Amino acid sequence: MSGIFISHSSRDNTAADDLATRLRAQGYQSLFLDFDPADGIPAGRHWEREIYAQLRACSGVVVLCSVHSMASDWCFAEITHARALGKQLFPLIIDACELRSVLLDTQSTDLRPDPEAGYARLWRGMRSAGLDPTDSFDWDVHRPPYPGLTPFQAADAAVYFGREDDQRRCLDTLAQMHRYGGDRLLVLVGTSGSGKSSLVRAGVIPKLSRMPDWQVLAPMRPLQQPVDELARVLPEDARARLTGDASERALANAVAAVAAASDTGAERRAVLLVIDQLEELVTISDATAAAHFVDLLRAALVGEGGDLYCLATLRADYLSALQSHAAWGQMPFREMSLGPMTPRHFAEIISKPAQLAGIELEPGLVETMVQDTGTADALPLLAFTLNRLWRDFGADGKITLDEYTERIGGLEGAIRQEADAVLAALKPTRPQITELRRAFRRMVRVDPEGQYTRRSVRWQEIPAAIHPLMEAFVKARLLVSGQEDPGAGSEGARTLEVAHEALFRAWDRLKRWLDEDRAFLLWRQHLRPEADAWQAAPKDQGLLLRGGPLAEAHRWLGERESEVDDTLRAFIAASTQAARRARRRWRALEAGIAIGFVAVSWLGVKLWQQRLETHTQLINSYWSGAVSARDATGDALKAAHYFARVADLTPLAQTRESALIGVGALSGGVELTRMIALPAAPEGVRVRADDALLVSWAAGNATLHDLHSGATLAQTAHAKPLQEALIAAQRHVVLRDVAGGVWLWRPGQAARALAAEAIAGIALDGDGRRLLGWHDGGVRIWSLPAGEVVHRLALTASIAGARFLGNEGVLAWSKDGRFWQWRIGETEASSSWQTACAVRGVDIAADAGSVLSWCDTTLMRRDLTPGGARVPPWESPETVDGARIVPGGKVIVSWNAARGRLRLWNAATGQPRFDQPLARDSDGSISHVLVTPEGSRIITSGGGGNIDLWDLAEGAIAARGRHDKAEATVSTAIAPDGTRVLAWSATAGARLWDTNTLTPLSLPLQHLERITGAAFFDDGEGIVTWSDDADLRVWRRHPAAELTAPVAASGSASSKAKATVPDSALKARLDALGLHGYELLDQGDDATLVVAGPLARRLGAGDMLSPPLTLNEGVSSGALLADGRVLLWGNTSVQLWDAISGQPLSALLRSDVLYPESAHVDGGLLTSDGNRARQWRWPVPDTAGVAAQQWLAATSATQMDAQGAMSVMTREAWCALAGAAPDRAACAK
Repeated sequence: MSGIFISHSSRDNTAADDLATRLRAQGYQSLFLDFDPADGIPAGRHWEREIYAQLRACSGVVVLCSVHSMASDWCFAEITHARALGKQLFPLIIDACELRSVLLDTQSTDLRPDPEAGYARLWRGMRSAGLDPTDSFDWDVHRPPYPGLTPFQAADAAVYFGREDDQRRCLDTLAQMHRYGGDRLLVLVGTSGSGKSSLVRAGVIPKLSRMPDWQVLAPMRPLQQPVDELARVLPEDARARLTGDASERALANAVAAVAAASDTGAERRAVLLVIDQLEELVTISDATAAAHFVDLLRAALVGEGGDLYCLATLRADYLSALQSHAAWGQMPFREMSLGPMTPRHFAEIISKPAQLAGIELEPGLVETMVQDTGTADALPLLAFTLNRLWRDFGADGKITLDEYTERIGGLEGAIRQEADAVLAALKPTRPQITELRRAFRRMVRVDPEGQYTRRSVRWQEIPAAIHPLMEAFVKARLLVSGQEDPGAGSEGARTLEVAHEALFRAWDRLKRWLDEDRAFLLWRQHLRPEADAWQAAPKDQGLLLRGGPLAEAHRWLGERESEVDDTLRAFIAASTQAARRARRRWRALEAGIAIGFVAVSWLGVKLWQQRLETHTQLINSYWSGAVSARDATGDALKAAHYFARVADLTPLAQTRESALIGVGALSGGVELTRMIALPAAPEGVRVRADDALLVSWAAGNATLHDLHSGATLAQTAHAKPLQEALIAAQRHVVLRDVAGGVWLWRPGQAARALAAEAIAGIALDGDGRRLLGWHDGGVRIWSLPAGEVVHRLALTASIAGARFLGNEGVLAWSKDGRFWQWRIGETEASSSWQTACAVRGVDIAADAGSVLSWCDTTLMRRDLTPGGARVPPWESPETVDGARIVPGGKVIVSWNAARGRLRLWNAATGQPRFDQPLARDSDGSISHVLVTPEGSRIITSGGGGNIDLWDLAEGAIAARGRHDKAEATVSTAIAPDGTRVLAWSATAGARLWDTNTLTPLSLPLQHLERITGAAFFDDGEGIVTWSDDADLRVWRRHPAAELTAPVAASGSASSKAKATVPDSALKARLDALGLHGYELLDQGDDATLVVAGPLARRLGAGDMLSPPLTLNEGVSSGALLADGRVLLWGNTSVQLWDAISGQPLSALLRSDVLYPESAHVDGGLLTSDGNRARQWRWPVPDTAGVAAQQWLAATSATQMDAQGAMSVMTREAWCALAGAAPDRAACAK
């Protein structure tokens, strides 16, 4: 940045040079003086353009006022241009002259009476105007004012804005640590994309480097070899001390040398080590190297009088993993949390660099971009978008709203367009695309939350055929190229990584690739800790893969050998050798048996052995397929069918029961009971849940069905196409046609007209015994089933809608925003009011005590009770597409469908409950909003494939369910008791979910064609779904067989003991098995459960050791169950394992009972925190004496062929299942 621009005449060069010298002495190092070789116009640059570019970029202009400059047209142009840009002007009179008129309103400084006093006044004036040299940094006008996806660096300090408060807090904390002692490690914790690296590199380091009592080392990242990375940031002599000293004090000694070398006789300088992305210690660093690095760091930081301080950045989702990491141990540190950006911060990030660079932002651009920052990736997306806008459109000094919204597609479109443009420009071949996809797999890992995170790879690992393609991504700033050893020049291994994780989410093509490869990525990642554990204890045979996991490893090794590293290969090879040795022992036993028999029987034993091995391998393969389909690819149907095959094939009763538990945990007891063929694909469907009735219509035909019996109760044909249908009491149906005619019919009676035409809409009261109809000019009420008009109200307006208010009142509203309220039976409205806008929607409170309406961005609430208050209208920043009064009447929720944003309002005042909207993911529009009956939570669904549960008290997501991998629009309905949610989409079918945890409680309920609707009936225990092909399917819930349910909290649950130190005998057994540091969790007659962090092991008779059983968050407690099963739970999750096979029988299940205070185990699990409780069950499905696969086909109407392909059964195929169809009578009709 040319902080100070010196405007002068060429005849005053001597005075200008003297001024520049004085400015530098005052600390103003960033100057522009046109003839200066260092700070002037570089050779070859266009003189006039450079002058104006520097004026745009400067912070202030000192004008040397003389006879020559005041007569110069060029000086006049510089002054007027600077004023137009809003720059600070400082006229400095160096000889007698008449000031230009444009300078007369600005205080000047006259050097003629006393030059030194004059300069002192100039320095004071500049500082008071905000041009303090200690607060500003140099910025090269030819550097981008918006760096893009990569973190800001120290050279970008001049254009770093938005985190000033956090910057000051971080500097203050470091100063306190230096001054008062105590912990000397400060960890800056924030979510991915929160700007941690930029804050440290461009905010903290430049400031700290100017302080005389600090010496700041260059930032480092741990990468794979953190000690090597540490050595690279040390001065050469200190580096030699570190690498030449094998003791734990090596770093402390090296830092002491650094501090001593900078000692100037005053107070000894503190040395700051900056570790960026500390999470790499637990994600990609070599385990041995990570442990050594932490040992060195601990020895240098712990204790009094040390020279080293450390500032580290850490992703929030890795904090617990770091603290539980064996190498980290009890490392003392101070934590500083980095909160979310506010709209003010985002506005500064957009506008202030533009001001500095002299770029004009069109009015409305900043506001629009700030409104688009409601996603988790807002900051990196914004950074990339701003850089793209500057690169593509900033040359003319102006960026427009159209360039942002239309040319690059807004915040979401910028990265996607850039990545697609790279591919479009280079036109890679299909083999190159395959290699590109493989390269991105190398550069990604999956974090504990299931999100994709970056990892660096060596350039030499990338095939030469796609090097030009990767270079293009680097040039587009989507990838970052570096070197493992920057000081080694061309000899340092070149590295490559994604510029930011936002690319994984914003580029649709890459996200789709990674989602498709997710099973392999998770397998490779989950196998890593097992391989590392085996490398640390290679004699522990219990750590090796067996059965299904080994078969799965062979499959992946065969399919993707080039992507399996040496450590994993060695682990798989050792497991394979152990399996072969086990087989040889078995063969030796067979041989011994064979000697005792006649020679001819040897052949029979051999054939039996081969069949047994093949059969066992097949079972193991199905086990692995089930677990992989459930946990890696999210295909619950395929997983259930694989489990069913295991149950049918295994000769072991214990294995069959475990496999059936796997099926039951997925199916939840929901079974198909009927298939009903509709006369035609329905254009509309309405269900009366209490009476188990369904009416469907298409064109002019309507059909009424009994969902219990499946019987068609009545059909009617109508001359005009039907618009809607309602089911009233006593099986009466009300129809409205496109002309506004209203008809009433029921089984056994012909339809009769209630109104010939002009009725714009209809509604029933709660009992279904009165019908409300509205039209241009009034409202009518009919009694049912008589069909008589019992009330009319004439209104001079075109009525847009009307609703019953309980049993006594009616509310109606017009298209132009007028409302009327009246009691049934009265001829005049009891009250009326005007909203002065076109009403888009209305919601009435459950107690009919208030009404909420909205138009565009305006919301209005009015009490309907006599003398009730009217809340003044209030504005939402976005268009309101829907709103609800939350039960209890204290909160209102509104939403914008396209942007996926919700806002919570105080119902009494209209004030927002939170500063920021509740925003779904970037691709998550909103189509449905459900409110739980008690009013504490809401469920949203729409685009993006997710269902989100929001806690209204916290204003945050409490749980998320992935319903549709295809990211199709998801619709939802809630059961009457609020504990269950039914979701459906065109591509994924329907599925039942637990409301408070969003745990799936059923398999996907599928049709042959796309599902168009679903509904509960019978108090939520019945489910009906329908599809495009006129297929209606009826399902029945069995709540006792569902995986989990909320229960009333009580004091009866007993406390489950935490892990304890084993006694000496058990410790000796564990030590002999290589299980050092394990604690006792549970003990039975024939088995013991021990735990260490996230790993548990079951120790059986004869010290038979189970494979490792894991719980990602760390095991808080656990229990031994029957038949070798083990139940583990932590603070937030639960998982059931088969300890014999080492297979998880359930997915990792999240709980809404966080940090449970008590638990009771009785086959299932009951946890409680004193306020709420949750029951977990593991029922074994009753297959009614038929094969598990046949039972599953009957209950789900799906099948899997020999190649693993899934298909949905037709009604004929379902009915043909011998002895398995739930209701033979249903198939006979």
